[in-house]
Amino acid sequence: MTKLAHPRRWLPIVLPLLFILFVVKVLTERLSGIQWNDIYSSVLALPTSMLITSLLMVILIYTALSYCEARIAQYLNGPVSSRRAALTALIAFPIGHVVGWGAVSGGALRYRLYSQAGLRPFEVGKMILLSSIAYPAGLGLLLGLSFLIQSEGAATVLHTSADLARGTGIALLGLHVLYLTLVLARRGPVLIGKMVFNFPTPELTSVQYLVGIIDVCLGAGILYALLPADIGVSFTVFVGIYGLCIVAGLASSIPAGLGVFESVLLLLLPKIPKAALLASVIGYRFFLELIPLILALMLWVAYEIWWRLPKQRIRAEIIEQHLEDEDDR
Repeated sequence: MTKLAHPRRWLPIVLPLLFILFVVKVLTERLSGIQWNDIYSSVLALPTSMLITSLLMVILIYTALSYCEARIAQYLNGPVSSRRAALTALIAFPIGHVVGWGAVSGGALRYRLYSQAGLRPFEVGKMILLSSIAYPAGLGLLLGLSFLIQSEGAATVLHTSADLARGTGIALLGLHVLYLTLVLARRGPVLIGKMVFNFPTPELTSVQYLVGIIDVCLGAGILYALLPADIGVSFTVFVGIYGLCIVAGLASSIPAGLGVFESVLLLLLPKIPKAALLASVIGYRFFLELIPLILALMLWVAYEIWWRLPKQRIRAEIIEQHLEDEDDR
């Protein structure tokens, strides 16, 4: 197989293009006849109480993410303080989500912020990996539970059989049982090619799962709260729908899954008035993505200004000299 023919070469280019074609097709078909004034009116009609509730849920999400990153810093027991780790989470998560490929873009921000505190590249890699576990852990677990507990409702929405929905849920939960078994039973490192990987402790794993569940449930809760009251879908089933929209958005590699998330939602919830559905998604993106992004950029700029103060420059030189001395030894 030539280098050009290898999937790693062409898949990152072809996959986003396929999703873009999917988005254009779905939005063209589903939004025909929709007037922008209808969407604008639906946005203005969003209940104030639900907007306030959404804002509170966003605050809880980022509080949980900051706590998780702080616990990871404590677990690694390096030079990074819990306060710096929490600040890094508030900067890296929102920017990484909107830019796309959160583990990569957010990881680049983590590398900059943590390396300035004296963390070596390999240790930064551990921070990036451990901070990236929480969301997929919570998402996969909740998807599995949703398909298993509400297999009939999931089958109706997904236009498939209840047995298939139930089997998918069991398979997803089986993967989590396997992972948790390895966490509880494995004490030594695992070799993956040339890389050495250590499973997190059961205590840290429980924090990661709890934070992931909070993140997914509250994210789904924001959108669910902004949707019309009579959508005819229970929250348990909706978590499964939301999870599928998130997975599609992540697979597309499109920043924030823009268009992909909306397209899958339009396909899975065809009975909701389209203008009201899009208005709810606009509110969801405003609270969960735009506001945190703006605050994260402000925090990052403030941090960069602070780091360039003379006192911090001296501290940076001390850290750099200390690392060089360790390398000489």
